[in-house]
Amino acid sequence: MLFCGRVKTVAAMDTTATDTRPKFSRLTEGRTRHSWRAAVPAVLVIVAFVALIAYLASRLSSYSQRADVAERDTNQYRDQVTAITKQVGDLQKDVTLARSPGRTTVILEVAQPAKAQGGKKKAAATSTGGAWAAVIWGELPSGKTWMRVNAYGLAPSLEGGKAYHVWMEPQSGDPVDIGVVEADQNGSGFAMKSDLPAIDQGKSVMLTTDAQDAKRPGDVIARADLPKLKPTAIAEAPQAQGEQTPAAQNPKAKSGSETQQMHQPGK
Repeated sequence: MLFCGRVKTVAAMDTTATDTRPKFSRLTEGRTRHSWRAAVPAVLVIVAFVALIAYLASRLSSYSQRADVAERDTNQYRDQVTAITKQVGDLQKDVTLARSPGRTTVILEVAQPAKAQGGKKKAAATSTGGAWAAVIWGELPSGKTWMRVNAYGLAPSLEGGKAYHVWMEPQSGDPVDIGVVEADQNGSGFAMKSDLPAIDQGKSVMLTTDAQDAKRPGDVIARADLPKLKPTAIAEAPQAQGEQTPAAQNPKAKSGSETQQMHQPGK
């Protein structure tokens, strides 16, 4: 063509642009890493707190167990001290009674066998030999009495599983068992009992052979009547009243008005 100049061919420009924007997956991966990193301290704090609570709970449980053990030991020690105190009191009481001469002493002589049952009683007396006893009878401040028995000539063993007993027979009521008298290798025995009937309520005392758990006297070996005594508390009451009588008879001090009248002129 006449009017068309030389056409210069220009290479087409590469208009393809590289996408440099971050992809969504990378954004999410970065946020995930940052979120875990931020949560690690919080998780450590929670774990430490839980561990602290568990430790405190275990320590509290341990202290509670120790407190229970200490309380149990304290109760045991208190019971032991109470028992020891009671034993010491009983020993002191026994020592006091052992040192006391008592109000009177009676000798239990061999009982004479009855005629109706002569054979049985005579056999019992023969089997027991020449057993006898000395009984000291004393009085307590409470008004009750006590007995201390020293028995001699006892057989080492009795037939039928029987044992020696000492009984106190009061003026009224059932006999009171003083206790079992166990014979030693010398044929001697001892028994003691307190809180017996009053000193004016005794009738007799007996040495018998009975079963171990006998409730009433069996075969009487030796016996003695108790003297009639007056209780010390009753005997001391009139004496105390007599001591207070002179003091009651003393003239009372005169009042102030009477003293003034006595000092007035002309009186």
